[in-house]
Amino acid sequence: MSNLSGRNLGPYRIMEQIGKGGMATVYKSYQPSVDRYVAIKVLPAHFAQDPAFVERFEREARTIARLEHPHILPVYDYGKADDGTTYIVMRYIEAGTLADLLAESVLFLEEGFRIFIQIGEALAYAHAQGVVHRDMKPSNVLIDMHNQAFLTDFGLARMVEGDSSLTGSAILGTPAYMAPEQGEGKPADERSDIYALGIMLYELTTGRRPFEAETPM
Repeated sequence: MSNLSGRNLGPYRIMEQIGKGGMATVYKSYQPSVDRYVAIKVLPAHFAQDPAFVERFEREARTIARLEHPHILPVYDYGKADDGTTYIVMRYIEAGTLADLLAESVLFLEEGFRIFIQIGEALAYAHAQGVVHRDMKPSNVLIDMHNQAFLTDFGLARMVEGDSSLTGSAILGTPAYMAPEQGEGKPADERSDIYALGIMLYELTTGRRPFEAETPM
């Protein structure tokens, strides 16, 4: 995927690339109509050629955009540009991720529990709405300048589900936080999210993951 910095994507002006992962590239962007910065997550271009993906993307994006919780990163918009670029527009947070925070130092217990409660409440709300995250991990939790946590990337794993050209297999998720059934290629559900949340709690309070080995699974 080429760098989109300096281009316009619909009504948004792409400013700079601020993140890149296996499933998407994230850009800091500007929305002139309301004078605000936003984060735009752009998915690989070849997805636009897959009608099944486009249908799945639109369905999942609508569901995610309806989630309204103080600790879930809001989704403002989603769409497909004329050139086929598929994107999701979210609130821009000028800070870092929980993974960054954990890499710097071990958190005080009080701080770790506070973040855990915020994430847990956000996840419980999503589950009550029938939404499963499927890829719970510290890098999917943003921490703002006021040390508030925001769970993000709901449904992104579901959107690319079944695309072996991106995933390389039918198994989606992050091995260190993946429930055993996910590792066996079985569908993820609310219990899979809760398992991953437990791994995160252990890491928040001890500074390391409970299972560490030479192989990821």
